[in-house]
Amino acid sequence: MDARQTLDSINAAWRDKRFDDLNQYFDENIVMRGPGLKELGRGRAAAIQSYADFMARSTVLAYQESNHSVDVIQTTAVACFDWSMTWEQNGKRESGKGQDMFVFELRDSKWIAVFRLMLF
Repeated sequence: MDARQTLDSINAAWRDKRFDDLNQYFDENIVMRGPGLKELGRGRAAAIQSYADFMARSTVLAYQESNHSVDVIQTTAVACFDWSMTWEQNGKRESGKGQDMFVFELRDSKWIAVFRLMLF
């Protein structure tokens, strides 16, 4: 599986609420940052919980990705994409868009996410 396929698998798993599947894609010490490079969380459990929490309180009505790019330098890959989404929370419909960047490290022929940057 290449880095793009790994990214696609991560995004499919959280949208399908297959949170246990995410374990295989995240380093135990993954760091997540958001706007202003503020730390949003650290560690595999926190990363997975962030997806589970969002999906527990939200119904995703539409989700699209575009402008994918993957740069591979030896055993490191940086995968970026734009996203747009419409979801419902507490009966209120919301829409947003942003960009995600994952940094992957190649380990035993598997790409493992070690860093995620979310801009929205």
